[in-house]
Amino acid sequence: MIHSQTQSPEYWERYALTPEDAEFVSNLLLEQGRPHPASALSSAIIRQRVNAELADLKRELERGAFYQPKKKFAVGDALIFPALGFSGATVVAVREGFNPEQGKFEVMEVEMADGARRSFAAGYDRPHALNDDSLQLLDGATLKSSDELATLFAEVIEPSVEEGLAQRSEFIKIANDWFLRAMMADVNVGHLNLAEAVLDVRNGGPLPTGVLLRDLGLPAEIASNLQELSLNEALAADPRFDDVSLNERPAWFLRRLTPPETRDIPNQIVAARFDGPLTVSESLKELARQLDDELEYDGEPVAPADTATVVLTYSHRLAGTLGWSRALTSVLPDVTKPRLPLTFRDKATGKDHQVWLVHEGRYVWGLGEFYRANELPAGAEIELQRGPADHIIVISAGKHKPKREWVRVAGAREGHIRLETAQRAVSCKFDDLMSVFVDDLRTMDPVRGDAPRNVAQAVKDAFPEISKLSPQGNTHARTLYAVVNVITRAAPLDVFAALTASGLYTPVGDNYWHMSDKG
Repeated sequence: MIHSQTQSPEYWERYALTPEDAEFVSNLLLEQGRPHPASALSSAIIRQRVNAELADLKRELERGAFYQPKKKFAVGDALIFPALGFSGATVVAVREGFNPEQGKFEVMEVEMADGARRSFAAGYDRPHALNDDSLQLLDGATLKSSDELATLFAEVIEPSVEEGLAQRSEFIKIANDWFLRAMMADVNVGHLNLAEAVLDVRNGGPLPTGVLLRDLGLPAEIASNLQELSLNEALAADPRFDDVSLNERPAWFLRRLTPPETRDIPNQIVAARFDGPLTVSESLKELARQLDDELEYDGEPVAPADTATVVLTYSHRLAGTLGWSRALTSVLPDVTKPRLPLTFRDKATGKDHQVWLVHEGRYVWGLGEFYRANELPAGAEIELQRGPADHIIVISAGKHKPKREWVRVAGAREGHIRLETAQRAVSCKFDDLMSVFVDDLRTMDPVRGDAPRNVAQAVKDAFPEISKLSPQGNTHARTLYAVVNVITRAAPLDVFAALTASGLYTPVGDNYWHMSDKG
């Protein structure tokens, strides 16, 4: 039976981009005038190859060049054997043949392309699978369409398409798309310097590409969409510029004018790590999950939500930041940029605060003014909800009329943390187990120092100060995490591992711990 190569999975599994495929892609991009992702190009290549093969098959059938037993051939005829992978051959001899059951026919000898000689029947007009002229019988079954094959195998060949295009200088990859380098506008360093100057006078930006183009003077004969594409590619490759848009239409910001706290993680939230294995009980693992610290969030997808509540730790209070945790992720737009400006709108006052979402370190910077205005302590419960636009998040601290309450207050003595229970005016919602009031943030500077502290030592310093405030002398692991974060920035599992490994403390149930006899 006639064999169609493109119908075979093996054909696509060993695919490699050919010069013909590259020419086809070039013509496609030239005709459509816009970049395409490798997935779309892979589908187009498959459809083109399948359709080309079918066209070739039809032409060969119409020419009669395919070998079929019913046909007669003469010495010197060139044949194609579809059943042998479209191997070519030349007829070198013809003789009469006879079979008692099959009757008279001819036997022809052919020389294959590899030099081997083989014999085949000819002039045999009786029923035979190879005597069927229908292309629908190729491979003994109905052929899959080019669209069906593209659906099945585009992902299979996509890596090879990517590799092949990357090896050819005429193609350029822009983000996740491929385009023709020759169709791009020439954006030189002079143009980029002009773009920097435009952003500089606009306080760094952000500005969309179309606005920047007004001052750059790219050739008018190049279509505006290709001018934007070319400038976007050049700006993305230049470390002076950041794309800070929430969508696929870039908006550019001058990186040197972004707040320094967005380029380098603020010292106050640089984490200390426990020097040992993170071995903790299942109950402590569950508590760590509930605490939802961004240091233990790997960025996996989170189901969207309308609102989320996060508890402010002292380290973030000090830095004017908020951890980019699972809870916060649920109310944020989908963000992949290294840094991105957003608006956090105070629900109580309507005031907008420009904040920056920073991927490295997973934090939001720019909330210091909001914290000060609302007099928020560590342990304050902050509610966030989706705003009227993607770039707006509504923030609330549950502000209410101040009332005096007995709370946990931290101070410093001889470079060590000291805790006491005292009355303070409280005007926000807070988590009682995690609240730590500090009257003057500067008083804790000698405790924290200039670099992350040893986590095990921070636990040893914090535990007795917490336990002395309890009639039973107990310390909750949640409170320990909060107080350690007054001393140094640390993730829950690091704190709990240090607590467990010390041997100085004994669990007494419900994540409460007591100083052991060894302590």
